[in-house]
Amino acid sequence: MRTIYLTAILLLASVAASAQTTYIPTYRSYLHIVTGNDTISVANNLDTLELAEPGGMFALRLDHEDVTKEKVKAIKRAKRAAGWATFSAIMSGISTVFSDNTLQYIVRRENTRMVAELADFYRANAKEKQILEIVMFVDNTSDHELMVCDMERGLTWWIQPRQTMRLKLNNPEVSNMRISDPQSTTVRFATVMAGSKVTKWEIDLETDEYWFSPVYRWENKPHDDANIIHYIRISKADYTETKVGKDEFIDLKRAIRKSKK
Repeated sequence: MRTIYLTAILLLASVAASAQTTYIPTYRSYLHIVTGNDTISVANNLDTLELAEPGGMFALRLDHEDVTKEKVKAIKRAKRAAGWATFSAIMSGISTVFSDNTLQYIVRRENTRMVAELADFYRANAKEKQILEIVMFVDNTSDHELMVCDMERGLTWWIQPRQTMRLKLNNPEVSNMRISDPQSTTVRFATVMAGSKVTKWEIDLETDEYWFSPVYRWENKPHDDANIIHYIRISKADYTETKVGKDEFIDLKRAIRKSKK
């Protein structure tokens, strides 16, 4: 029994120590305003997007949650907690099998059931940590009140002149909104689309501007330099991905090391 525990713990430790990893966001934002027969729209892959109504009536802004180092640490902590909870549930189940008597079996069985339920909670919380917050701001840039209607959910808000309304969106979210003055003499329609996710990446090198992640041959085991095909360079400014050859990466890494001496 003790051997089983030690083997499982060593296996988990070796996997955890195999590579440096981080979580990198992917953002998608789209804003569209209809003014009569005219439309304007913008889209990007950044954490912020803005669009102003041409007549100066209002402006829309989307803000995605930034994946800071603290956010990455929080995700990793939640993941580790979920992993150890699952491990505990498995080992508790094993201990139940090796019970010495009926009473011990009943106690261990109930303990296993409770630990398994808690493991589910840990996993749900870890998944929740990876859902990034999205907020939309509606700025009333006019000198009169604005009426904002969510055409999907039937909700209505009023924004005072030169004031801003903050709305927390789902992730992802698609909203159609009607924005007008109180008398509905001037009516605009806006479409808002936003979504984001975080992806776990193995990182071989990090600079102030980029992350570098190895790409392996599918048929071979990862974490082996001999099996690396090339690298992906991910920009910290706009999260674009660029292919980088092995030789170019090695030269870059060597140059960085020399500059630090």
